[in-house]
Amino acid sequence: MAAAAAGIGVGWLLWSGPESAASGTGLDDPAADAAGACQVWERVPALDKVYGDDEKVSEAYWNRAGGASALAHSAAVVDDRYEALDKALLKATGLLKTARVEGAEAVAAHDEVSTLCAELDD
Repeated sequence: MAAAAAGIGVGWLLWSGPESAASGTGLDDPAADAAGACQVWERVPALDKVYGDDEKVSEAYWNRAGGASALAHSAAVVDDRYEALDKALLKATGLLKTARVEGAEAVAAHDEVSTLCAELDD
């Protein structure tokens, strides 16, 4: 599942057009990876909505969260300014992996990633 998520994240970068903030080139473009992570994260609902009755929709949400996490990690490996985003996404995906998606901790984890992504746009 992690490999699929990483593949989706990389695919997102390759697929995004030139007007996209995530369309940076070169292996040393952590800003593009971070932007791509945030673009994918925007399409992840509240964590308690990830697991639903429709398995295909749930899988898409799961893969988006994993892809965002993989991209954030790629950014953090190259540039430590993205470590907070990486850690926040690791926490959110950890909650998803353990199905701890309800309550204040899950809401806070989702909000933290969203806040860090909003700060990238500033």
